[in-house]
Amino acid sequence: MTDKLAWLALRGIPRVGPVLFHRLLAAFGSPARVLSATLKELTSVRGVSLGLAQAIHDFREWDRLEAQLHRLEAQGCRTLTLEDADYPLRLREIPIPPPILFVKGEIIPKDSLAVALVGTRRASYYGLRTCRRLARELAQQGVTVISGLARGIDTMAHQGALEGGGRTLAVLGCGLDVVYPPENRELYREIPESGALISEYPLGTPPEPQNFPRRNRLISGLALGVVVVEAAEQSGAHITVQCALEQGREVLAVPGPIDSPTSRGPHRLIQEGAKLVREVGDILTELPKNAPAPKDSGPKTLQVNTQGTQLSLLLDDPLLPFLGTEPVQLEELMQVSRLPAPEVLSRLTLLELQGLIRELPGKCYILEA
Repeated sequence: MTDKLAWLALRGIPRVGPVLFHRLLAAFGSPARVLSATLKELTSVRGVSLGLAQAIHDFREWDRLEAQLHRLEAQGCRTLTLEDADYPLRLREIPIPPPILFVKGEIIPKDSLAVALVGTRRASYYGLRTCRRLARELAQQGVTVISGLARGIDTMAHQGALEGGGRTLAVLGCGLDVVYPPENRELYREIPESGALISEYPLGTPPEPQNFPRRNRLISGLALGVVVVEAAEQSGAHITVQCALEQGREVLAVPGPIDSPTSRGPHRLIQEGAKLVREVGDILTELPKNAPAPKDSGPKTLQVNTQGTQLSLLLDDPLLPFLGTEPVQLEELMQVSRLPAPEVLSRLTLLELQGLIRELPGKCYILEA
C-alpha cells in the first residue's frame, strides 16, 4: 500500500466526508495509520460509528484503486494530496481543504496571484462581453483567472483569459473525464495547456447538482478575490461569495442595468460593501500584483472557527430545526422547510462544510456528532 493509495482509500469510503477525513487525520497522523487502526481506536474518534469503523478496518479494494491511478495517468491527470509539495498553497488556508485534488494540466506558483470571475449561466450579452473583457485584461496583467467552466459567465472568463495569453484554472463539479457542459469540449482541451482543470471528484463522477455548491469553495479558495459579474440574488455565485467571505477573500461586483434580474445579485453585494468594478484597474487596486504567496505550513488538519460571525449565522439556519441524530431525506427537508430546492442544497452544503451536519447515502442528512 502506497501513501497515495491510502489517501484515495480513506476518501473513498462512504460516510468519510472532508470533515471526518480531517478529524481522522488529526487523530492518527496519516491515512495509512487510520486504515491500520483497531476498531476501538477508530470508534474513539467523534463521528465514527462501529459500522463505519468496521468499513474502514475491512477495506481491501486495493486493485480498484490501482486501476483508478492508472486511468488517471493514462489521461494525463495527477493526484495531489495535502501532503504533496505542489498542492496549491492558497487552498491550504481554507477551512476543511479537500484532502485530494485531481489535476489535468499544471498549477504553478504564479497562480497564487489569481482572481475568480463568477456569475450566472443565463448571462446577458452585456454580462458576457464584460466578463470576457475583464478576464482578457487580467490575463494581460499576469493575473490567473479562475472559474468553473459552466455555461455563461464561467465560459467567458476562461475564454477571455486564453485570449489575453494568460493562465486560467477551471474547477469542475464532476470527474476530470466528464466534459460538462458538452459544448465546452474545446475549452476543456485548451485549458490544461495554459493552466489546469481541477476536481476533488474521482474519474467518472457525473455533474450532479449537489457537487457544484461544494466546488465553489475551491474557486474562491484558490483566488485572492471573487468578482461577481452577473447573478440572481440566490444563486451559485452567492454561495461562492459566502465561501470567499469565510475564507477572508476580497469580494467585488460588476454593476449592471437596474431592471435586469441578473444585476440584482451584484447590486445587493455593492450595497453590502463589495467593491464596485467598472474596469480592470478597480480589481488590480484591491489585489496588488506583488501579493505574497501564502507560506506552506504543510498538511492542514481541520480547524473550525466556533466564534466567528459566519458560524453564528449558520447556527440560525432555518434547516437546523428539522435535523437531528436520525437521518432526514432531502425531499423531506424541502417539504418541511418550504424553501426552494436550490436554496436547500446550498444551505446543506454550507452546513456540511462547517462540520455541523453530515450527508449519508441516499441523500439523507444528520447533525454531526
